[in-house]
Amino acid sequence: MARLTGAAIVVVLLAGLAAAPVAQRTPTPPQGQPLRLAYINSQLILANTPGRAEAESTFNRDMAGFRTEVARMQQQLDSAVAEYNRTSLVMSPAAKQQREGELRQMEQRTRQRAGELEQQASQREQELTAPIMQRVNAVIEGIRAEFNYSMIFDAAAQSGALVTADRSLDISSLVIQRLQAGAQGPGGALQPSPTPPLQQRPDSAAPRPLQTPFRPRRP
Repeated sequence: MARLTGAAIVVVLLAGLAAAPVAQRTPTPPQGQPLRLAYINSQLILANTPGRAEAESTFNRDMAGFRTEVARMQQQLDSAVAEYNRTSLVMSPAAKQQREGELRQMEQRTRQRAGELEQQASQREQELTAPIMQRVNAVIEGIRAEFNYSMIFDAAAQSGALVTADRSLDISSLVIQRLQAGAQGPGGALQPSPTPPLQQRPDSAAPRPLQTPFRPRRP
């Protein structure tokens, strides 16, 4: 699934930035206007995005059936292999060859089904997270336009490009406020604020990203 992780909402909001030559990657603001930059902590935002906890709960509930099926198939394969090991000494060469072929086919079916279920898990995760990511990105883009930011970076990005920054440039709390206000309906919309608030975040507030817990045991 486009996974619900910080890396999924890394925001670089200058068109063509990634494809531009190195010498052209520093944008030139209109004459007389300073270049405005900001950053977010995507993991903190996702932890406080309405609907995120419900999506994770639904995903885990759906995955329970997948894990049960894979565990059942693996148990059947293990039992069959154990039975073969127990009885193979008294089997004829032809019977051993036939049973070994059956076990290989059984192993192949188990692997194939585990792969299919893992693919279904990824698709289900995408279904659940896509609407959340769209809302988050829409709010970030709206703030960028409102405050005329040239770029918004993600401090939680896996690339680790942002080493250090002025904490007054952190607009994570403003993004969270807009997301939560939007979830309350039209009456809960926030009025534009003159400047983004300073985000005070203890290190312990960063949540574990939502990841696919389904990892079938390979036979």
